[in-house]
Amino acid sequence: MKHLPIIIIFLTSLQCTAQMPYKTGDKVASFYFQKILNYSSSSASLNNLNGKLTVIDFFGTWCVPCVKALPNLSRLQNEFKNSIRFFLVSNETEARLSKFISLRNPFAFPVVVDDENKFTGLFQPPSYPYTIILDSSGIVIAVTDAASLTVSLLNKWLTDKTPGKKDTSFTIVSTMPVNLHSSNPLVAISQQFIYTAKTGDSTMILEEDLKNLGYDILKNSLKSDEEKKAFWINIYNGYTQVLLKKNPDQYKGRNNFFKRKQINIAGKSFSLDDIEHGILRRSKIKWSLGYFNKFFTNKTERELRVDKLDYRIHFTLNCGAKSCPPIAFYNPENLNPQMDLATKAYLMAEANYDKESNKVYLPALMSWFRRDFGGKKKMKMLLKKINLIPADSNPSVHFKKYDWNLFLNHYNTTT
Repeated sequence: MKHLPIIIIFLTSLQCTAQMPYKTGDKVASFYFQKILNYSSSSASLNNLNGKLTVIDFFGTWCVPCVKALPNLSRLQNEFKNSIRFFLVSNETEARLSKFISLRNPFAFPVVVDDENKFTGLFQPPSYPYTIILDSSGIVIAVTDAASLTVSLLNKWLTDKTPGKKDTSFTIVSTMPVNLHSSNPLVAISQQFIYTAKTGDSTMILEEDLKNLGYDILKNSLKSDEEKKAFWINIYNGYTQVLLKKNPDQYKGRNNFFKRKQINIAGKSFSLDDIEHGILRRSKIKWSLGYFNKFFTNKTERELRVDKLDYRIHFTLNCGAKSCPPIAFYNPENLNPQMDLATKAYLMAEANYDKESNKVYLPALMSWFRRDFGGKKKMKMLLKKINLIPADSNPSVHFKKYDWNLFLNHYNTTT
């Protein structure tokens, strides 16, 4: 486990500051940017930006919606080049960001390299993409995402000269929280593992650290259900990406792929099915609609599994297919709101209500594990809770077909 202390030190350095994050209406204190790429100067102070409207986009090269929004930002930058400043901020390494810029020529944006997470920690973006608008005095007047910015919106903020007048009519489009700051070192490693898989870097060192982890550390570090769910969801999603990127042909025999014990944690071999149905579903038989438990379970499964099954895990696990939920970084410290968001985001994208025929069409996975959801009656209660169907409705429930086409890199957005 020779790499583990290094990883823990590195992750500790990513901790957010103790202060409350800046929000709409707050005046941002001056901050010194030590490293800026693609800019006339290699460094700058936030005070230097005062005097003009400023768009600061928290960005990740791994974030699909962030990258897709760049052309829109570029058009707006050209339109307002004399009146608005545009900056990207990323906590990735300078080398990675330089490579990203070099592959996109021309690339018009200055990029703040926040690899120590200092500036990002002041705002603590709950999701990516995340874009803040500062007025000429440095007050946050709006929070949105880059794809939602338009000429008319920017003109509106430019012409409204009321100092610090905030615009609260914007919500963040991205629905999946991004968090790499768990105080649990073992969960933090699982987050770093999935982040490394996402960015395309080698996960070999992290895989070795997970393999060489002491079993007692694994067992004793994950005491609560929140810790267990966060760790094993991250491991499941990270390994699905890693294994299928190495050999996509495995997906042609999906049954064997999910059953094969090819994940080594703390000297124990696990399959994806072991993690999902043994640990996270508390020893349920896979194909029993959720009604039957396993008759025999091994000691490891009994020691590691959750105490209570949570139906929301089905909206967090990404199996590599087109119909799978998107991937996020789960964290025990705020797991419940994260899982609620994942549930709502997936159902809003995948479920359909036909008012005329009084039918609701739900994702296939809700049929496969219907007892986990409490049956159709509880499913309809869930849909009413998230306002997907009217509170006074009682539609018949139907289930869609599952799209098993391979679809990797499905992060922080819905399709």
